[in-house]
Amino acid sequence: MPSDINDKVAIFIDGSNIFHGCREYDPNFKIDYVKLVDVLLNGRKLLRPYYYGSFDPSNPDQANRQKRFHQALQEKGFHVTIKPLRRRDDNKIEKGVDVALVTDMLSLGFKNAYDVAILVSGDNDFVHAVEELKAHGKIVEVAMFENAIGGELKRMADKFISLNKIADRIRK
Repeated sequence: MPSDINDKVAIFIDGSNIFHGCREYDPNFKIDYVKLVDVLLNGRKLLRPYYYGSFDPSNPDQANRQKRFHQALQEKGFHVTIKPLRRRDDNKIEKGVDVALVTDMLSLGFKNAYDVAILVSGDNDFVHAVEELKAHGKIVEVAMFENAIGGELKRMADKFISLNKIADRIRK
């Protein structure tokens, strides 16, 4: 199902996933998120870009840098959702970011707030949400670096956008 220039687009960015994808692609690569949104839109109408991230409350220096980054995104029109990292009893870290992203993506989709969802993530955990949106008539595009995309998520998307191929256009 091809997208149309009149479609309204919502962009959902998994901050941790794209951060790690960037590092694997090129340890020095940094994304300009405003450019990323513009390239992904490709002339279509933007509902809003959504960014989901986390911070480590036990590392104040890192938390302050992250806070400044998140505030800069908000000033550029991004809806930013940030969750603190939490250690479980088994010493694994929980973020809660994926749940927030999926909740917003599904809720807005079911309310017909957008026609096209662009998920910027490579995490196969999003496959079921993508299936649900497609079952409700939404177009779902997935954008990620080729080395960081789950095969199942890539196959489920209506369109895969390789960030490798647009890296020069989204570089900071």
